[in-house]
Amino acid sequence: MRAGWANARLWFATAAAVAVALTGAPVASAAPTVAPQIINGDPAPAEQYPFLVSLLSSDRLVESGAFQAQFCGGTLTTPTTVVTAAHCIIDQKTGDQRTASSILVGVGPDLRDPDLRIVSVARVTTNPDYVRRTAVNDIAILTLAEPVTGVRLLRPVSADEAVALTAPGETVRVAGWGNTSTSGKEFPSTFRIAQVVIFPDASCGQEQKFILNGVTFNGFDPTEANARFMVCAAGATPAGEVIDSCQGDSGGPLIAREGAAARLIGVVSWGEACASRFPGVYTRIASELAFLSSNNAIPPLEVAPSQPPSLTAAPRSGQLIIGFSAAPDGSKVTAFAASVVDPATGQVWNCSTGARPVAASSCTVDGLVNGTTYQVTGISGNALGNSPVAGPVEATPLPVPTAGRIIRATALRSGRAVLRVTPSTSDGGDLTSNRVVCTPVAGGPELTSDITAGRVVVSGLRPTRYACRVRAENAYGAIESAPVRVKARR
Repeated sequence: MRAGWANARLWFATAAAVAVALTGAPVASAAPTVAPQIINGDPAPAEQYPFLVSLLSSDRLVESGAFQAQFCGGTLTTPTTVVTAAHCIIDQKTGDQRTASSILVGVGPDLRDPDLRIVSVARVTTNPDYVRRTAVNDIAILTLAEPVTGVRLLRPVSADEAVALTAPGETVRVAGWGNTSTSGKEFPSTFRIAQVVIFPDASCGQEQKFILNGVTFNGFDPTEANARFMVCAAGATPAGEVIDSCQGDSGGPLIAREGAAARLIGVVSWGEACASRFPGVYTRIASELAFLSSNNAIPPLEVAPSQPPSLTAAPRSGQLIIGFSAAPDGSKVTAFAASVVDPATGQVWNCSTGARPVAASSCTVDGLVNGTTYQVTGISGNALGNSPVAGPVEATPLPVPTAGRIIRATALRSGRAVLRVTPSTSDGGDLTSNRVVCTPVAGGPELTSDITAGRVVVSGLRPTRYACRVRAENAYGAIESAPVRVKARR
């Protein structure tokens, strides 16, 4: 007897059902089996497993709400991809595939929460080698219509990691909103989690029995399970109660490790009657990596920066503005830091950027002496480590001016624009020039005009967009303000 563990709220398959799985109708579903409450599982803290999502029938959601519309689970592996089971998507009788518009994704632990986030699905991709009769390659990917941000994702296990994380006897976890009863229909509104144990491959296709906490489990024979594509797992309490997933848990994650080290190692696929003396069966993620990778469901590997950032030091009066750009080495930089050293005295000044993902940023070191040449070094970093050191580069603070800024720009006809600007300051030397400079955004010669009493008229503009800046100069250098866009009129 094989039952695919899909939606039990919409349609419940009994333990005696043979080869039952989700139908293609928007509200049809199948029978899930994996256990702990799940069957004999536990309620989950609200913040745990934020990557677990619910698959909802769009028609049923409108009629009855998310609790009744849920038919499967899934896992956010990137902000725009959900990994689930193919049998949640494919009608087991006809082979028809659900449309993207018939599926919505719920992001949040409680299906009865009125603030449950609902995300549309843009594309549905099932493994082209999925075999309905044997459940080989029972995996699919939902591409979301918009990214889910601010949520911790679950990375699929790599082939190297899978050797240890799916070894016999490893304790792992399964999570979902599936049936918690072996004799009826009891579905939680908040997902449950349960600890299960990985069975030997010989129990997943070679009929080998496995004893866990005094409970003897039967193994599947070669016509039922294939350990190359499947992982078998179940649990048992000290009292001998079987822990397993069940209807409604289909497509949900089998999880190894915790926190940042957590990995997706399996997808709830099928089983015998829920919490029976057979283990639950999960799609083996390590056998599906090519499919996941080709559909962008595996995020780039997070590593420490391996190359130093690009480094600049812009002089100002009594300060240096340190600019950084991350090296294109595949790492995700979350912060930059710089050290400024006076070679004559050995005194050191430091500055750093905020801790957030960035590709470029800057920080400022104050309290420096104009005319003194300093040495500047910098690094990039993330939670996994720091880059090699960039620099040193030499920089000398100078009393260059501070440019005013454009506070209003009005385009007139005949290629003219009137701009209002704040005053520029000399910071140690008389201004030799104070003007507005306008450059075509698409490229071309710049136009300039002097500022008089905070006002400037720029003429000769073509009917295109310009980037206009205040440019202030003294004997020590020139500084420009941030640009303001101006669309010239005929």
